[in-house]
Amino acid sequence: MAYSVSRRTFLGVAGGVAAALAGLGLAGCAKEGGSGGAGSATGASPQNGVPATTPLNQLPLPEKGKTYNNPKSRDQIKDGGTATFPVAEVGPDFNYFSVNGNTTYMKWFWLCYNSAVVPFRCNATASEFEPDPNFIDSSSVKEVDGKEVVTINIAEKATFNDGTPIDWRALEAAWTVNNGKNSDYTPASTDGWSQIESVTKGDNDKQAIITFSQPYYPYEALVGFLHPSAATPEVFNNGWKMNPHNEWGCGPFVVDSVDEAQITFKRNPKWWGDVAKLESITFKQMETQAEFNAFKNGEIDATELGQQGTGEMLSNFQGMDKVEIRRSDSKSIACLEVNTTRDVLSDIEVRKAFMQCINTETILGIVYQGVNWKEDRLSSLSILPWMDGYEDNLPKDVSANTTAEAQVAAAKKTLEDAGYELGSDGYYAKEGKQVAFGFTAIGDSNVTKNRAAAIQKMAKDAGMNITIENKPSSEFSKTLVGGQWDIFLFGWNSGSATYNNGGQLFGSTSESNFTHAGSEELDAKFLAVTGIEDHAKQMKAFNEAEKEALKSYAFIPLYSGADVIVCKKGLANWGPALLLDIVAENVGWEKE
Repeated sequence: MAYSVSRRTFLGVAGGVAAALAGLGLAGCAKEGGSGGAGSATGASPQNGVPATTPLNQLPLPEKGKTYNNPKSRDQIKDGGTATFPVAEVGPDFNYFSVNGNTTYMKWFWLCYNSAVVPFRCNATASEFEPDPNFIDSSSVKEVDGKEVVTINIAEKATFNDGTPIDWRALEAAWTVNNGKNSDYTPASTDGWSQIESVTKGDNDKQAIITFSQPYYPYEALVGFLHPSAATPEVFNNGWKMNPHNEWGCGPFVVDSVDEAQITFKRNPKWWGDVAKLESITFKQMETQAEFNAFKNGEIDATELGQQGTGEMLSNFQGMDKVEIRRSDSKSIACLEVNTTRDVLSDIEVRKAFMQCINTETILGIVYQGVNWKEDRLSSLSILPWMDGYEDNLPKDVSANTTAEAQVAAAKKTLEDAGYELGSDGYYAKEGKQVAFGFTAIGDSNVTKNRAAAIQKMAKDAGMNITIENKPSSEFSKTLVGGQWDIFLFGWNSGSATYNNGGQLFGSTSESNFTHAGSEELDAKFLAVTGIEDHAKQMKAFNEAEKEALKSYAFIPLYSGADVIVCKKGLANWGPALLLDIVAENVGWEKE
């Protein structure tokens, strides 16, 4: 299982391998990767995946930019039925806009019962946006007195479940909690929102006028709605703990029941859009092996979205009848982040040595042992290789070392040049303080354990003493946000404008910068990226800023890998789909 955080135009956090940024999302990490023993795979995978009888070393590689969620139109899907899916954690904070609730999982939940969080939908590669007609009639942008001004015409029927109209005030509420002007709020990201000068009423309550103090492109990736009653600091920070607030929701489903073990959604009778195909959707909190066993026993209908498809995972399902393996390129980035406030890791030379000693090819091989997967070394914490504008942004004194031997040698030289001496115990020290720190890993899978052990050995070979601390996936968000760790392995999920999330990931005061590295000068460079309308120039500016950010040696991209699910045959509109958001009302079972 991968633990991630999420990035949208706004980032998020989740267990597995990805976190969410306002354009991204957090997730815990359990991905597998490229040097995993490719076989002689032939042909292209259909969008519903391949049978589970396919040999793992012959699984076809996904096509660039293609989705594998078995896309079907509504007339091809049965009316009725249920679906049950696993999830690494349920809650505890149900506020997706908050740093404590901004997980990939919470975004899935909100897309079921509070889908006004994403009123503009992008295509799989985020090259195009279109308004969700359930919430937006139309929008336009123009320059007025040198400022970007966006007009949003909100759908007349759009209404929160308690009867409150979704109007300009709901957009103002989202801006209020996310703009960073009031430090009493704890948003996951202020990216984009901090560049809005005002949100005001237009010709009527259903028209919102957004005036930017500094341009933000594309604005569609930013806009979201929040119930005005949720916009006080006390409610925003503390009012969502194990309380999803159905009354403030709006979507095809409502929460029927919830506790820390599972959440069940049922059809929302107040929803004005297309009636949900499924009668209910349930997400059950499960550790990795329990999830695999549950699928084999028919207790759930698919494995968790965003998993990496390791050999350890997929071997559980080999030969199962009427079961499909669906793989796409991943929208997640597995990474190590280094807490720069912690003891010896406050020394940039120690962080540099640790980054230099990491052999990502070995890690990828552990993740994808026996599985056909190919991937070059990942060189960005934000942009994936299948996205436009991807570049090698790693420090040259890291990327120049391409073998394990060269990496260990470079790390040792860095420490010795900084005055550290190798002791008889095999570890470096300076002034009596050993280069020793902890490594926090999430989950109970063998891949997780083997990957952690491999990283521990890489550090040992370079004279650094790592102690592994393993946490259950249910404690992912609490542990990450709590900050009582030295090195943490998790992931970031990319969103529709990840290049605009530099402030969330690397910002010196960002709640989502768990490393605490950064500077005001770098903050300004990432802020400037968001105001560049020409996308090629925007990407050039982003890459220049990220190259500088990675020189802190606090952010270590590991791999991207695949997004994989194993599911029952016939499950429609569910599976790895790059940057497409879940349209919950269209998830269901194919007609026979």
